[in-house]
Amino acid sequence: MSGLVMLAAVLGGGASAATAAAAPAPTASAVSFLPGKISCGAPKACLAVGTDVNDNSGAEAPVAEKWNGTAWKSVAVKTPKGKNVAELTGVSCKSATSCLVVGVDGSTSGSGGDLPYALTWNGTSLTPTAAPPVPKGARVVILDAVSCVTAKSCVAVGIALASTALLVVETWNGAKWTLHTAKSPGTGAFAQLAGIRCFSVTSCVVVGESFSSAPQAKMLVATWNGKTFTAMKAAAPAGAGDLALNAVSCASAKRCVAAGLSLNSAGTGGFGFTEAWNGTSWTAHKVAWPKRDTESYLQGVSCVTQANCVAVGSAGASGSDTAKALSYNGTTWALRNVPGPGAGNASAFTDVSCPKANDCVAFGVTGPADGSAGKPLAGLWNGTSWRLAIA
Repeated sequence: MSGLVMLAAVLGGGASAATAAAAPAPTASAVSFLPGKISCGAPKACLAVGTDVNDNSGAEAPVAEKWNGTAWKSVAVKTPKGKNVAELTGVSCKSATSCLVVGVDGSTSGSGGDLPYALTWNGTSLTPTAAPPVPKGARVVILDAVSCVTAKSCVAVGIALASTALLVVETWNGAKWTLHTAKSPGTGAFAQLAGIRCFSVTSCVVVGESFSSAPQAKMLVATWNGKTFTAMKAAAPAGAGDLALNAVSCASAKRCVAAGLSLNSAGTGGFGFTEAWNGTSWTAHKVAWPKRDTESYLQGVSCVTQANCVAVGSAGASGSDTAKALSYNGTTWALRNVPGPGAGNASAFTDVSCPKANDCVAFGVTGPADGSAGKPLAGLWNGTSWRLAIA
């Protein structure tokens, strides 16, 4: 995998009549832009969040970009006194003027560790919320994903490291956060959640990966009832080794799709796959990637109906991965052509949001295949074709 695409994978929302417009690029030449997540509250109102990493110093800075259907514009990320937000990791929008963003504060004065951070979006600016509470004794608490049912009803999930590792659930009522902790579902001793979709604050589907004494990770699918996580059974695709689910999207409580990736059983490469929920069971779908692609990864998925989903990621031969996208009709996945990033470059999509059918915005990164630098990448899907917007 190329350095650029590997960075995008580690971190890991159209405008049918829109003009492909460039997103503002980082100003320093030695900065790799690592996009994380995107959410569209309306067809012409999306918010994308991520992180800039300076390759020379290793310094990280949060980044937010808003999409108005024609162009991207950088958004200032405010930080309270004594805080230095290192990453923005999740975003959920319920309208053009209502989004909730979560992230990681890497250097709160006196904390000595990473703590959760959150902001609200009113369509114009981001405003920090009161600090989400953390478990007693926890020095590291990281929120990885968030899902809003309404503007005043959201659930964020992550992990807390204290004497033991706990899963953290933070609920937002529009004014304050409430903390919940829970044991990891299933048999794994340790779990990390990467995606969440909620129907209420007491009814959510979460995905991620779990670890035990075995050397390989297992994909994790579970439900949250407001108090505990309950593991769900999901079949692994043929040839799978290490497994992780990176995102989940649900058209209804009985129709969900999760996107993931796996190292093959031989450990020689990876492949992207999906899991589909029909209200009774999860079924694995191993995507038919082109034979020339020796590795593939799925990072994001968005479903408008049970028969209209889009999944995004990257695939290719080692050192030449490019952004990839698939569409789902409720039965099968079809690979859709995404324009290439140009000779000597690599690209990857890390998330996608579809505010309505055949109208999606994907977000990612592109740049030299050696990963030495990166720029924001947007993909616009109109139900027939993809267009790219590259800085």
